[in-house]
Amino acid sequence: MKRSFARKPSLKPLFNSLIFGAAIGTFSFIILQRNFLWGAITGVLAFLIQSTLVYPRSLPTLYNSWSVTEKDIYYYDYSTWAKRLKAIFLPLAKKQNTVSFDDIDFYSLVVNKDKSGNKIIPHYIILRLNNGHNVILDLSWNLSKSGAPEKDVEWAVDFITNKLGQKSVKIFQV
Repeated sequence: MKRSFARKPSLKPLFNSLIFGAAIGTFSFIILQRNFLWGAITGVLAFLIQSTLVYPRSLPTLYNSWSVTEKDIYYYDYSTWAKRLKAIFLPLAKKQNTVSFDDIDFYSLVVNKDKSGNKIIPHYIILRLNNGHNVILDLSWNLSKSGAPEKDVEWAVDFITNKLGQKSVKIFQV
């Protein structure tokens, strides 16, 4: 049994950056009286800004896929800027990291209240590993899909709680 959450890394950020760079380059070419050099320079700069500054900042939210099995949790590590850049430029080469339930000390749940203030919505799970590191597992992407996404999130929280034998869960509200 394996259950997956959130979106997997893909080539979409790279393609979007290329399209953005081409659009800015074309626009600059037209505006700057058909000067190919300035059009190419602005297009390349736009591509580089989009792919190395804009997307890496939002990558953990957009493509933070993780899965859980009976023994382990698999996740993508975006803890450094270099790892985020590798995920953008080489998304198919990026492998998931594995953490065994035996290596998890405890976990916490970060939640937010909905607009009406009546319902608490989980955003992500923070796993505290025995070595002191934290692993963040995003739940927000699953909550935005249609159907009954709350059941997926409830299942994940209950499953991890049962696997760890944790009697209580620390909850942080943002």
